[in-house]
Amino acid sequence: MRLFNRFKNLFGMSTDISNKEELYLNDPKVVETLMGKEELSESIYSVISRVSNVFASLPMKLIDSEYEQPVDCESFNLLSNGPRYFTRFDFFRDIEALRNYQGNAYVQLFRNINGKIEDMALIKPGCCVPVFDLDSGELYFQVTATDSRRYQKIAYVHYMEILHFKQTRFGNIQGIDPIKILTNTLDYDMKVRQISLNQLNGSNEGLKVRFESNMEEAAKKEVVKNIAQFYKENGGLLVEENGVTIDRLQRDLVDSKLLDTDKISRSRIAMVYNVPEHFIGGNQSSYSSQEQLNMEFLTYSLVPTVNQYEEELNKKTLTPREKEKGYRYKFNISSLLRADTQSRGNFYQIMRRSGAYTANDVLRYEDMPPSEEEGMNEHHISGDLYPISMDPTLRKTTASVTKDS
Repeated sequence: MRLFNRFKNLFGMSTDISNKEELYLNDPKVVETLMGKEELSESIYSVISRVSNVFASLPMKLIDSEYEQPVDCESFNLLSNGPRYFTRFDFFRDIEALRNYQGNAYVQLFRNINGKIEDMALIKPGCCVPVFDLDSGELYFQVTATDSRRYQKIAYVHYMEILHFKQTRFGNIQGIDPIKILTNTLDYDMKVRQISLNQLNGSNEGLKVRFESNMEEAAKKEVVKNIAQFYKENGGLLVEENGVTIDRLQRDLVDSKLLDTDKISRSRIAMVYNVPEHFIGGNQSSYSSQEQLNMEFLTYSLVPTVNQYEEELNKKTLTPREKEKGYRYKFNISSLLRADTQSRGNFYQIMRRSGAYTANDVLRYEDMPPSEEEGMNEHHISGDLYPISMDPTLRKTTASVTKDS
């Protein structure tokens, strides 16, 4: 209790520890609060949607030191099936969406009396705050929730019991909120949109009225007022009277320069989220294959994200015994590099001829059932390749030349 009393003195907050159900923030009734009420721009939604969908689509597996896939890891089995009412895809997509929207995503781990993970739950980023114990220097997360009685509960959870996925951070525990970085861009974009809407609400046609004789200002204003009213009531029809000439002046509904601001906003949003601009409707770049199209996004955005997820899961969900066996999570990003049929065929041919893949390996990568025919699980090497240590006289071509001589 000393730790929680110290927190109470530091933050002036209650130290009541709620149970698992009272800390449950993953209820459908509070889904609306997870994303907040702010208006998202189309470009930001496009980035978050695409990145989270791509990440959630990556195949996830658990391998050991022998590159086998063990089946006795409870945390991996839980994630594979999806915690609670989630599927695996939905769970990781929600995590990645929160990480990109608010800079941080938190998942609380629940263990049984044997220390094994039996459940996981998403926590709203605003309900999870990192704090340090001044005595031990240990990191804890202050988790708040509201139960059915609308009574706020607070718990302090050790950092090893919270999966924390974050954006880039600078000298802090929490990741930086990308939306805050884009505040000026979004404000500017909103003002430009308002100018465009104001122009659209008006007319794209102006009128120039010329008087052939001198008139008093009050009389001129009265004539102009009558012309404007007649124009409005008759759908743009005008009648010129004696002494008055009316010229129509055409103008653009929206200044073409205002359209450039949309391109600037997309460019800045793509830069903050480390995605190619054509991901959010920018100019389509020229690529010779689908593999090259994905490489830029893969290198600068997805690979660092995948490494963060793998290391966080390895550190906090695996038991010491599982770590001793060499268990580790692996997200397969090679599935994104599947090129066209010809490129894949050439790649498989190279891997088969070099002895790296068996015929069944190729079938598995193509999501086809392996064959039980003889030789399908054997590694073969091309007939014109030999080990470097092999006697040159024993090579097929050299032996044939010697025999003919």
